[in-house]
Amino acid sequence: MIQTVRGEVETGIRELEIYPLIAAHYEAGRIPLCRAQAGDCIADAGDSGCHIIYLLRGDVKIFSFSYKGRRMLLDQVDRGEFSGHISKLRGFNFDSTIVARTDCMYLEFSDDLFQELMGNPPFALLFYRSTSKRTYHMYRKTLSLNLFSLEENAAFYFLRGGGDLVSATLETMSEEMGMSRRSLCYILRRWRQAGLLEPKGRGYRIRDRQALERMTEGIRHFYDSVGGAGAIQ
Repeated sequence: MIQTVRGEVETGIRELEIYPLIAAHYEAGRIPLCRAQAGDCIADAGDSGCHIIYLLRGDVKIFSFSYKGRRMLLDQVDRGEFSGHISKLRGFNFDSTIVARTDCMYLEFSDDLFQELMGNPPFALLFYRSTSKRTYHMYRKTLSLNLFSLEENAAFYFLRGGGDLVSATLETMSEEMGMSRRSLCYILRRWRQAGLLEPKGRGYRIRDRQALERMTEGIRHFYDSVGGAGAIQ
C-alpha cells in the first residue's frame, strides 16, 4: 500500500544532491514523501501524466506488455535516480508500469511542479544525467543480448548474482536476463545435467564457477570495455 509520510527521513533528504534544488517546494509540502512496499504498483500504464518520482530507498522495476500479453522488463531503477513515465516527456508512451521490487521510499512530483523545476538548469541537468545513464544501461544490455549467446548472457547473470540465487524464480530470472522462460529452462537443464548448477530453495546455486567464468570471458571483456558498472565482483 502506498503511504504518504513526513519527517521520517528528513535528515537524509537534506543531505542529498537534489535537496538544494527542491528545498523550497519540499518544505512547502508540494513534494510528498511516499513509502511503497515490495510488490506495490507505484504507477500504472493507464495512469495519466508523467508520474515522476525520485527514489530515496529501495529499487523499482519498469514493465511493459506486448500485444500478446507478454510482460517485458524495460529497466530496473535504484536509489538516487528518477523513474516514472519518462517517455511521455519526449512525446512517446511506452505504456509502462512501475512496481516496487523492494520496500521503497521516494519523492513524488506532480506534472506541473516537475515542469516548473525543469526550468531550472541545475535541476534539468541532474534529471538528464540520471535518465541518460539509465538509457545507456538499457542499450548495453540490448547489445549484450545481440552480441553474445543466450547461454553466455545467462552465465554472466548467475555470476553477477554471486552464485547463490536461491530465492530467484524462473520468471524473475528470465525477465532480468531479457530472454524467454523456455530458453532459460533449456539452459538450466543442460547446466544441471553437466553439474554446473544444483537446485537450491526456489532457485539455484553454482557448483562449478570456473566453468561459467570460462563461458563468460568474452561478455566480461565487453562489459569492462564499455563501462565497469555491472562487472562481476
